[in-house]
Amino acid sequence: MKLRKTGLAIAALVASYAGLNPTVYAFTIDEGIEGQWYESEIQANRGWGFTYIPTQPEEGVLFVTGYVYDASGNPYWVAGNSTVFDGQFAVDIDLLYLEGGAFGPEQGSPVVADANFGTLSVEFNTCNEATFSFSGIEGVPDFEADFSSLKTIVNGNTADNCVYQKAFEGCPAGTTAGTIERSCVLEGTYTSDLTLTNDTTWVLAGGVFIGDKADIGDPVPTDGPVLTIEPGTRIVGSGGTGNALYIQRGSKIIAEGLPHAPIVMTGASYASEGATAGQWGGLVINGAAPLNTCDSGVCEAVGEGDSGAYGGDDPLDDSGVLRYVRVQFAGEKINDEDELNGIAFQGVGAGTVVDYVQVHRNADDGIEFFGGTVSAKHLVLTDIEDDSVDWTQGWQGNLQYVLVDQGSIDENDRGMELDNLEQNNDALPRSGGVMANFTLLGAPGELGINPRRGTAGRFSNFLVVGFDRCLDIDSSATFAVADAGELTFENTVLDCATNIVENDEDTPDPWSVISWFNGQPGNAQADVTLNGAFLPAGSPYLSGHPLDPEVYGEFFDDTDYVGAFRSGESAWIMGWTEFLGY
Repeated sequence: MKLRKTGLAIAALVASYAGLNPTVYAFTIDEGIEGQWYESEIQANRGWGFTYIPTQPEEGVLFVTGYVYDASGNPYWVAGNSTVFDGQFAVDIDLLYLEGGAFGPEQGSPVVADANFGTLSVEFNTCNEATFSFSGIEGVPDFEADFSSLKTIVNGNTADNCVYQKAFEGCPAGTTAGTIERSCVLEGTYTSDLTLTNDTTWVLAGGVFIGDKADIGDPVPTDGPVLTIEPGTRIVGSGGTGNALYIQRGSKIIAEGLPHAPIVMTGASYASEGATAGQWGGLVINGAAPLNTCDSGVCEAVGEGDSGAYGGDDPLDDSGVLRYVRVQFAGEKINDEDELNGIAFQGVGAGTVVDYVQVHRNADDGIEFFGGTVSAKHLVLTDIEDDSVDWTQGWQGNLQYVLVDQGSIDENDRGMELDNLEQNNDALPRSGGVMANFTLLGAPGELGINPRRGTAGRFSNFLVVGFDRCLDIDSSATFAVADAGELTFENTVLDCATNIVENDEDTPDPWSVISWFNGQPGNAQADVTLNGAFLPAGSPYLSGHPLDPEVYGEFFDDTDYVGAFRSGESAWIMGWTEFLGY
């Protein structure tokens, strides 16, 4: 298989659904395949060594050196390299024939004796098995050979360092084969359990629903289908109206990635190819936890993008697990009032686990909580074109360790837009998260944190830097909530062009927000020095700012530093995120 042919075939596959031109693949050639490979049918007296070096987001260079013996038994070697993308399983490498030089203390360097020695094409089936094809070598017929990784003999190449342990054998029931190897198409509604394996490129054709789409008043199923996604799996949106993955009430998503093998939900192209926001819809999860959208009884609502009914009376509702997951280049603005977010948590309950999740370059909000009680740790929101974190409709949960980096794009809006309910600012249950250890890095002209429309919230150990305005409280109902002690800031450091907005026109603020902020423990307005997203060693904000144990319970780790990270060396973003640059 030739890589260039694979790319064209995948482009044709997804283009058949949405007119797009992607280059996405089903295996990630990365550090997991590094090492020595030997020919399977003979002893390991000739083979190939691979080294992978990442160069850009989801892109790197694969270096290969072949250790070969000629017909007379004399050793020589060939070498080459090629650019590879995350998700790629086949690669063509043009080889150079090298002569001269010596190992050890002797002088001399090898020279290129033949810059067009031939081409090595490798198709990886698993982390330990690959097919090597050779062509264009003068005097040698083209041939193929099956090779195995030497790591299989030394200490085993387990899922600890590569998750691709099984070869692709075909698409499961309920899906259809794509037009290229190792691609399967998801389409329509799935009412039985489904597993997305990491040996396959999964293409979303239109809206894909896990469980029947619910209407208002429908009972919540107790045995809805479960979507299980293996570590290292890539899911590609084909674009078009409503092209998203929808998890319905009573159904679950079990997306358990790993630090070195995150689950990636992405669009039609890579960042280096000019990927933009809005290539597909995103991820929508509907749960049966409480909302505040009605005056009495059990409240329900219909999700944006006609994503189905959500909400109920179970605060402990369980919609599954998201762990080490990236959602990128998504978001769809159907109209000004109907938009798909990177991830929409709609009435999602506290039984759901959300940990180590990144949303990158979304066309609408990064993450939005529509009611519910779900909590989350280790969130990364980068280059979001609307609000990075948004809540409304009575969301009540916990958040710890959140990085918001608005980058330098012009389209973004607020770091955090926080509402109770637009139609009734005093609706109950009142929105109000309990939050700690946020780093918000802003862009000029934008607003960091905007509590409004009657929201509550308890903020501690926040670092807000680089926005035009750090903090702006709006709506008389929100000021009343602050008066009641349900909206608080502690151990929070602001460093923006304007740290705190005080409105004195149209609807003046009822009291001084600056005095209110400065009067709470540990808060500061100060010039902050950062190394990327990290406080430098010796910063006064790296210790001495403990969380209040009366407010921050068992969900929260006991920290005493401001911001999302104690140091860059120990940062929890390393390995599974992309697009950060630090």
